[in-house]
Amino acid sequence: MIKQALKSFLPDYPVATRILRGPFRGARVMINPRYSLRKILGLYEHELNAWLETALWRVNRVLDVGANDGYFTFGCAAAFRRLGKPGEIIAFESQARHIATLRESVLAQPPAATPIHFEIVQVLVGKELNPGMTTLDAVHWTVDHPTARTNTLVKIDVEGAEMEVIGSGHSWLRPSNLFLIEVHYSRFLDPMRAIFAEHGLQLVQVKQRPLPVLGRERRQETNCWLVSNLGAWVR
Repeated sequence: MIKQALKSFLPDYPVATRILRGPFRGARVMINPRYSLRKILGLYEHELNAWLETALWRVNRVLDVGANDGYFTFGCAAAFRRLGKPGEIIAFESQARHIATLRESVLAQPPAATPIHFEIVQVLVGKELNPGMTTLDAVHWTVDHPTARTNTLVKIDVEGAEMEVIGSGHSWLRPSNLFLIEVHYSRFLDPMRAIFAEHGLQLVQVKQRPLPVLGRERRQETNCWLVSNLGAWVR
């Protein structure tokens, strides 16, 4: 009841909205506030907040694979601005409606003393190069070193295609990079960990936890995240 009452006061259309708390606090994102209360409060995927607070200190670039409405893309940009460091963020998204919103969010970004470069790419990231699909291994930056493969946070949320994305992204499996992967099927957990272990990297599992009042998020109960072990991180 409380949640529904709060929603009734919020606009029911996309508008440039400020994130109030959490690791992405200060971000401006074009979202529908009525259906984004957790994001506005910095509680969306709250299980990852502590990890993100630490991880974003350690990277200068972000690959957002499956950017959706841009909460992660522009949240990372806000964190970079607070830290006073320039950065580059590439957001991959296949759906045209999300691409339009992402581009509106780029225009809504506040000026910053340290520049953050955005690239919004309408394409699937998968296991091979073909029209409409690219691979992680094919990524090139537009700022500084085009083929750099260090100090990058790679976030992957691709609705069950995460094994294919990682399978074509081994050039990123390096100690200075950090990974946040939403895993949609439990059968992927061990194979994903094994791929990273082959490169001397360790992933730890983060499980969903319901919140008081807000409850649990609408996602499959088997969904969880694999994230880089920050205790083993090497610059």
